[in-house]
Amino acid sequence: MKPEVSPNPKTSTPSPSWRRSILWFVGGALSTILLLVVAYFGIRMAYTSGQLPERQAKTEAQLAARFAADMKQATEENRTDIEGHVRTLYARQQRDPNATLDFLLLSGGGDRGAFGTGFLLGWSTVASGANALPKFDGVSGVSTGAFIAPFAFLGTLADYETIDRLFRNPKPDWVEQRGLFFFLPENASLAEVPGLVRDLRAQVNLPFAERIAQAGSTGGHRVLLIQATDIDGGTARAFDAVAAAREAVATGDTKLLSDILLSSAAIPGAFPPREIQGRLYADGGIASNFFYGGPMDESDTFGATWRREHPNAPIPKTRYWVIINEYIEPVPVTVQPTWPAIVERSLYVAVRSAEAIALRHLYTLAEATKLRGDGEVEVRWVAVPQTWRPLNDQFFDEATMRQLSDEGRRLGADPKSWNTKAP
Repeated sequence: MKPEVSPNPKTSTPSPSWRRSILWFVGGALSTILLLVVAYFGIRMAYTSGQLPERQAKTEAQLAARFAADMKQATEENRTDIEGHVRTLYARQQRDPNATLDFLLLSGGGDRGAFGTGFLLGWSTVASGANALPKFDGVSGVSTGAFIAPFAFLGTLADYETIDRLFRNPKPDWVEQRGLFFFLPENASLAEVPGLVRDLRAQVNLPFAERIAQAGSTGGHRVLLIQATDIDGGTARAFDAVAAAREAVATGDTKLLSDILLSSAAIPGAFPPREIQGRLYADGGIASNFFYGGPMDESDTFGATWRREHPNAPIPKTRYWVIINEYIEPVPVTVQPTWPAIVERSLYVAVRSAEAIALRHLYTLAEATKLRGDGEVEVRWVAVPQTWRPLNDQFFDEATMRQLSDEGRRLGADPKSWNTKAP
């Protein structure tokens, strides 16, 4: 009698009950996936309020030609501005042999722009001395610094108080999540900024534009530059806000001027980008967190131009005043090993590092200018103190912004707050 042989488990087939279970599982999974797909496309068709119109694509050759034209235009605009500064400073030097060329650079930093507004108010109380608040020949702003820049450009105590009051009193609707389906990839951003747009446009009205246009020519050539990032071209764009103000006065419409400011503060993914004259713009901080000059040849710098135009006159000193609306160094924290935490921390460190490198670059340019014999350049900077801490982690929190404004005001009133060495 042969022994009974048990079936090989490796070759046995599933029982009918197991086959039914597998089919039910696969069918259920496919049904769920199909349902999710249908729901997704249904939501896309019904929920379009967060989407911007689709833009007509350009060829690589068209974009390359536009980039070349942009660089040529930026170089010509820089040359024109520098020639204007030379004329202005030469006339000023005839009255005051110690006349200086002064630029204010305002960085990004979101709600921490309250530091910069408070600092300007405190700085306005410094009556005299080497670190007293000058009348700026040029002001540049990036992101939150773009909102502050026009008020600093106008430069009256009332203007400083106005912008500081705005930052000390954030409204709940400055930033709002974009509805229930904020996460859809077709949306222009996760959030929208209805209150911020409303309050900014209320300030940037026609009388305000008229004052900027007039300030651009009062006392010589003065510039107000707002940096945004051209997402198509992948380059920084320094908008001439004085020219935009003049256009607003001529047309009676300030939309372009306010859109320039909003484009500079359009944090990628969080706030909606702005399309201006066929270009899509986002936060100026993508390219650099403060603006200190565009493309130019060494022969077109202020010192070189001055030597050509006025070879027998001493070159006036150039002074850069940089207000960093953030820490200059990352605050150390313990980061958990999750991808959202690592990505968030990495982006934060990247911006802080780029800002420090930009400051070092500015100091290097100052040293190179002196070595070429093109005049003396001084760089002074200030940042949110490394010892300061927010009251909570809420964005645009009123109590925190008021505390930071107070801290900025305290430091601004102290002439010793300025750093004179690269970080």
